[in-house]
Amino acid sequence: MAYSNNIEKNNFTKVANLKDFQEGSLMKVQVKGKSIVLAMVNGQIHAMNSVCSHQGGPLEEGTLEGYDITCPLHYAVFDIRNGKVSDSTVWATDLESYEVKQDNKTGDLFLKL
Repeated sequence: MAYSNNIEKNNFTKVANLKDFQEGSLMKVQVKGKSIVLAMVNGQIHAMNSVCSHQGGPLEEGTLEGYDITCPLHYAVFDIRNGKVSDSTVWATDLESYEVKQDNKTGDLFLKL
């Protein structure tokens, strides 16, 4: 599911709702022209660029094991918490990660670019 109803509030943009996620799920969203992948790990939502730095693979179509998201094209591995590429992935570079806030009343998720 992709979210497109982006609402801005205090430099944060609404991108999804917690009810849209299950543990280990991945979701692509578009915010201000950027493709971003959201992932739920241990009940917390994390966000980073969704385009692999190697050859542009769609990370939202990859696999998530713990905090490691693996590109479906050439298996580059990134830490969803901070966008850092794993030491074993020498063919890709770090990606940008983003702060996510949750409205505890509504479950709405907001992203800061």
